Amino acid sequence: MLFSICFFQLFSTLTIFYKDTAQLSQQNIGYILGYSGFLVVLLEMGLVQVAEKYFSLAATMFLGTFICGISYAMLGFDHSMITLILSMSLLCVGEIWALPFMSTITALRSGKNNKGAYMGLNGISFSIAFIVTPYLGTLIAEKLGFTTLWIGTGIMATVIAIAFYFIVPWMIKDRKKNSESFE
Repeated sequence: MLFSICFFQLFSTLTIFYKDTAQLSQQNIGYILGYSGFLVVLLEMGLVQVAEKYFSLAATMFLGTFICGISYAMLGFDHSMITLILSMSLLCVGEIWALPFMSTITALRSGKNNKGAYMGLNGISFSIAFIVTPYLGTLIAEKLGFTTLWIGTGIMATVIAIAFYFIVPWMIKDRKKNSESFE
């Protein structure tokens, strides 16, 4: 859920930042968001295959989350068009490497008889993030400014990335032990 709160800034506060701070027109905001969708469609299958083949789940989650954090933190230091496009590109790559594997980890963590419950909790965490993110992001931006929001989001994503790196192997290892004891 914490990663989702960071990532979902894309759907709420990022567009406000583009309009108010970066002074982009609605058309240019649309171009950047359209570019992100195009980039995800273009790169997702290839990057997911690379991650599955060459990286562990922990390393993939670490990299994806860390890259998302970098993409947001960049916005705290500069908001030129080149930085906005580079930030969006990194956000897309990070999202490609993090979001699909969250469901994989959830499914691996669950047992035969409770897979639906685990996937339901995964869905609930995304839903809570969708509710909390616009309020929290705009509140921080209003009270402390966008610079604080973006750097704070980058720091939070970095901490989450480090946590993923250590927690994911533990979760899967623990699940492996439980499934072996039932066999």
